[in-house]
Amino acid sequence: MVKLWSVPLAGLVLGSLALTGPVTGAAHHAAAPTAAAARTAGAAGAAGSRAFVPGGLYEPAPGTHPRAVGGHVLNYSNNWSGYAVTGGTFSTATASWTQNAISCTSGDGETDMSPWVGIDGFSSSTVEQTGSSGDCDGSSPDYYAWYEMYPANVIIINKTVKPGDQFTGTVTHTSGTKYTLTLKDLTQGWTNSVTKSLSADDSSAEAVMEMAADNLTKFGTDPFSGFTVDGQPVGSFTGSGYTIEQMEIENGSTLCDSTSSLADNENFTTTWLNAC
Repeated sequence: MVKLWSVPLAGLVLGSLALTGPVTGAAHHAAAPTAAAARTAGAAGAAGSRAFVPGGLYEPAPGTHPRAVGGHVLNYSNNWSGYAVTGGTFSTATASWTQNAISCTSGDGETDMSPWVGIDGFSSSTVEQTGSSGDCDGSSPDYYAWYEMYPANVIIINKTVKPGDQFTGTVTHTSGTKYTLTLKDLTQGWTNSVTKSLSADDSSAEAVMEMAADNLTKFGTDPFSGFTVDGQPVGSFTGSGYTIEQMEIENGSTLCDSTSSLADNENFTTTWLNAC
C-alpha cells in the first residue's frame, strides 16, 4: 500500500506531522507523497530497502456496494480479502495460514500477498495485527514476518520465513490499552510475541490476505484455518447484531481474487484470479 517516494527533507517533516493522528484507509493506500514518505521512511529501519510495507486499514473499492450472500455480507476492497466479524467488541483473534510462494517477473511491477490476523481496522482508525508477507520488486521474491499497531509503523520480525511456511497468529487485548501479538512459524520453529499499547475500539476481528502493493499477481491459493474470535469459530457470530464480512479484492471491473465460503465456520481459502 505504501510506496517509497523521493521528496525533500521538508516534505518528510510535514508528512510526519500529518501522521500524528489516525489516518484513513484511503490515505494509507494512496497518500500524498509527503505522508507516504514519512510512513515508509519510519518503517525503513526495520524494513530495510523494501519498497512497500503491509498493514493499515480496510479500504472499500470505489463504486462498489456490500451485498448479502449466503448469510454473510460480501464486500469488495482495494486491499483486503478474507473474513471479518463486526457488530460487537472483540478481545482475541486467532488464525492459521500458509505463506504461499509468490511468482515474480520484472514485467509484473511491485506485487505482494500478506496474510495476517488482527483486531480493528474494518471500520475504525487503528489495527492491531501480525502476519507474514511475500513481496516482489522486479524478479526477486522477498519473504518476511511482521506486526503493526497502526497508525504506528510496521515492525519487521527478524526471523527466517520461506514459502510454504505454516503460521499461527493470535492478537489479544489483554487489559487497558495493552495488546499481545503472537506469531508462530510452525515450519521454522520460531515464535515472536510482543505486548504493545494502543487506545483502540476492538470493533472488528479479521483474518486477511492483504494486497500491500500496487499489483496483485501469481500467488495461487492461500488457505486459512482455525479462524476463531474470542474462542469461537468466526462463522458462529450470526446473531445479536453481529455481521460476518466476506471480502474480495477488486480493481475497477476486475476481480483480483476470490474468497471461498467458510468451511466448518472457521476455514477458508483466498484464490488469485487476475492480475490487478
